[in-house]
Amino acid sequence: MKDWFESAPLVENAAVEIAFLLRTDFYYGPDGHQDITEKKLIAPLGLPEFPRVVASQATTREAEHHTDELIRYYADIIRYAQQYSRNIEQVRHYFWLRLYLSTPSGHFDVAFPYYDTLAEIAPLLLTLINPPASGEVLWDRDQCWELDMIAHDGMLYVREWDPDGADHPRDPDAGAVHALGKLPLQALAASSKAALERARRIVATLNDALGVDLWSARPPEDMDFQRLMLPVQASGRASS
Repeated sequence: MKDWFESAPLVENAAVEIAFLLRTDFYYGPDGHQDITEKKLIAPLGLPEFPRVVASQATTREAEHHTDELIRYYADIIRYAQQYSRNIEQVRHYFWLRLYLSTPSGHFDVAFPYYDTLAEIAPLLLTLINPPASGEVLWDRDQCWELDMIAHDGMLYVREWDPDGADHPRDPDAGAVHALGKLPLQALAASSKAALERARRIVATLNDALGVDLWSARPPEDMDFQRLMLPVQASGRASS
């Protein structure tokens, strides 16, 4: 057992969800930081109109019966990419996903800020669907972020924290634990399976409508938006 297990509170109603990140504008200017920050060269993006808890994202549960609106939203992005001759590196972030493990109240909330595609998300969810009896489920670390997930005695022990406290003594968040809890593995297996299945169905629908899959994995760097032929039924606001 890890020393932090004893301080991990029981979290009984946490669930896994995957969201499509949404933006209100399309930037087509230079790649300089100041230009991007000032956002002078932007084109509007009409957000989907179906109900969402957070305007800037659409969870799979929220979007699964409104894929037509997602299709129109992403069609606009692709058309802007064609119109302004943007390459995939310049627009990749418009197609990012986000994985969450949280409670409805938000008192326990783990985000996975560096998992942007289903290829990055699915391995963890597949492990949670068929978890080990004990041992490491996931350990990952990136800038100012570390996540430990360990199975033990029917529970998943989770700690999300900033491990760089010693390096940033003036940062009030450095070294802070952002999420800590023990979660019943059986319930997580069910919600992981449901979220992954919903995400795969939605991505398949988007792929069928738009003729390209930009969510399952990172697209190749030489991808050419100019070669995409959007079908008429994917007409979006950018074409008007």
